[in-house]
Amino acid sequence: MEKLEFESERLKVVITPDQLSPFWGFQTFSPGNRRYLGSKSKLLPSIERVILKRLGRVPTSFFDAFAGSGVVGARLAEMGSRVIMNDLLLHNCLAHQTFLQHSAYSLEALAEHLRLMENLPPVNGYIFKNFGGNYFSEANAMRLDAWREYISECNLDAATSAALITCVIYAADKIAQTVGHYDAFFTSNRVFRQAELRIPLPIGDGLGHVILNADANEIVGDYEVEVLYLDPPYNSRQYSDNYHLPENIARWGKPPVQGVSRKMDRSGLKSQYSGRDAEAAFEDLLSKARAEFVILSYSNTGISRVSRSNNILSDGFISAAMARKGRLTVEEIQFREFSVGRTSARPHSERLFICEVGK
Repeated sequence: MEKLEFESERLKVVITPDQLSPFWGFQTFSPGNRRYLGSKSKLLPSIERVILKRLGRVPTSFFDAFAGSGVVGARLAEMGSRVIMNDLLLHNCLAHQTFLQHSAYSLEALAEHLRLMENLPPVNGYIFKNFGGNYFSEANAMRLDAWREYISECNLDAATSAALITCVIYAADKIAQTVGHYDAFFTSNRVFRQAELRIPLPIGDGLGHVILNADANEIVGDYEVEVLYLDPPYNSRQYSDNYHLPENIARWGKPPVQGVSRKMDRSGLKSQYSGRDAEAAFEDLLSKARAEFVILSYSNTGISRVSRSNNILSDGFISAAMARKGRLTVEEIQFREFSVGRTSARPHSERLFICEVGK
């Protein structure tokens, strides 16, 4: 197991990741320790196998343009690639910074903040007033309020603030009264355990990675890499609709919320890949790509009971567009998706469209 070295004014010690939890006094968490629609946690071995097969080695540079929870980019960073990670949602980007750019903050200082936060008195604040008794129990909502207000009121550097916000968001996911997203909540309290803070598990050496919070089409041409990995939304369900609450907590502008689902205004967070412009957006993205290999991960959900869950881009369109870029091969992976309710019973596979550019 890789050894990690942590240094502060008071100590210098080399420990392995599995020793980190008792060392700092907190359980640890990693990118895959949250519920996230479309997460590739179960597909990581297959994605890793495809990349190694095509390149014959670990890529020196890897661009995860629709990073989401960040499990794919994090895995490549763990393998030794220098990684660029981008996502349209800020709370995901803060998590990417926390895991991959951990050299920018002190884990010892982070643990001290977490200890203080765990002992704060509850606060009747924004989260309690808007999300207490629905997405969270009232007790947990006040606990989350106390933590988030502490981060807001402390004069923290950007890296430490990002890490603490990530700790709060991962803690909230564990006690959210939902099926894994924030489009709806249970009609009665079902989660009674107390929200608990954990400490992030560092990935790699914490150096050389780039984290972006932008529209992928606007920045993909700015970076030349060996592998460009694309995992855009598959259907018309916007991620900003499903994850408005962690995004709200991350931004902490305390905007008004509306409707039964208690959503803030998300007009600036909509993905064009979930709408009628998806085909044009995809062709534009490919035209700007500067990579030796472009790998598209795209789900085949079959015919859904709900039309919003059906694929936006057809296999024929994807194949034709990528074949114009270079030599195309397709690998299909069968797996059980993370989804909602009974939809996991649908015929389901993940396809990896692999384009060797210019061949």
